[in-house]
Amino acid sequence: MANYSADQTSKRQLLSENCLDKINQLPDHLIEHILSFLPTKDAVATSILSKKWYPFWTKLPVLHLEDSIRCENRKQTRNRFKVFVSRVLEHNKAVSLQKFHLTCRPIYQPRCFKSWVCSAIDKDVQEIDISISRTPRPHFLKLPCRFFQAEKLQFLKLSGGILIDIPGKSSVSFPSLKTLHLLYVNIANDQSFVKLFSGCLVLEKLVLKTANHENTLNFKLWSSTLKSLFINLRYAEHKLEINAPALEYLDLEESYHQVSFNGTLSSLIEAKIHFNYGISLNQLIRVLYNAKLLSLTSYWYSEPVPDHGYIYPLFLNLVKLEILIGLPGWGVLSHLLTLSDNLATLVVENNSTIDSRWTEPEHVPTCVSSHLTTVSFKVFQALQSEMQAIEYLLKNAKVLNVMQICTLDMSPDSKSFVRNTLSEFRWSSETCQLAIQ
Repeated sequence: MANYSADQTSKRQLLSENCLDKINQLPDHLIEHILSFLPTKDAVATSILSKKWYPFWTKLPVLHLEDSIRCENRKQTRNRFKVFVSRVLEHNKAVSLQKFHLTCRPIYQPRCFKSWVCSAIDKDVQEIDISISRTPRPHFLKLPCRFFQAEKLQFLKLSGGILIDIPGKSSVSFPSLKTLHLLYVNIANDQSFVKLFSGCLVLEKLVLKTANHENTLNFKLWSSTLKSLFINLRYAEHKLEINAPALEYLDLEESYHQVSFNGTLSSLIEAKIHFNYGISLNQLIRVLYNAKLLSLTSYWYSEPVPDHGYIYPLFLNLVKLEILIGLPGWGVLSHLLTLSDNLATLVVENNSTIDSRWTEPEHVPTCVSSHLTTVSFKVFQALQSEMQAIEYLLKNAKVLNVMQICTLDMSPDSKSFVRNTLSEFRWSSETCQLAIQ
């Protein structure tokens, strides 16, 4: 038995040596590329393999630096991490950094954090991803002014306990930045926000999720280059004004109706709008009418069926609409159907247990009679209003191919009842298939 174990150990060692020999035969630049996918501490550890491997960690263009939970309470571990990061940055001989990724806790002195960030900036870094554990305000790590002069930076992601505070005399220069993620970071004031975006001359994508600041900020996001915008203001009461004529993708979630639009979104392709409270249908129609795909979620609509003599623009490009039926009810859907002549796919979810009455359009919408091919009812409860809406669509949708109904914990008998009831309705389309799940 002992001989068997010794043989197995010998075979494993031989296999390991053979693998290392094969890797050693690879070109240096390919080995460096492979090591760039490892955490930097693991890449540095390979330096003990042989003399050939020792310099590789000093040439890495990608750095992944992350402290451990033990750094929180162990001063010695924390100091070792500080020394390690400083040493890696000091000895890095890459012509430029492709990526600098730092994940740590807000337990390091501001001068350490500043030194690490500035070292990456001085290496003409192209991508920065810094994540600091969220922390009470006094412990935020403030970005140095030098950080905002990264002229080669193309991608920037900041998360957690970071403070963006750009003093009045400081400027921002991000002439190459195309993607920006701000995830629950802390922005000191309105001026800092305006300065930040005024320095992003070619920005194409923004992801903004705000923390619940002590003070309410008024953001102005004006950009002629922005194409994709993802905003979540659910946990804050900030005001945001958007002017982005080149915007193609919009994903907006908020709670207190604090977003407004300056101008129209004439380039819009897809929009996902989620409001927890009141939503102005007036404003949405005027802004989103160019969308091809639209997802609309609100539990209460402040203006269900606007009628003030205003001629609303048609959603001529809209081919798919997903809508949550909130309060006051189905009037919103009826109104949108009359404005969406080319709608082909409709997804409806009735999240209200209040059985508000289905509101029938004054005239059969063009999309219902000529283009609607797929209808899906999510979380179907078999309420009277839902049955009325389905009856109306089956009666008037002449080219409908699929009517899909997704029930929620409905018994087999109830499903059978729904199927039998629908079979008694008048169906205009002879090819429509009913699917009850």
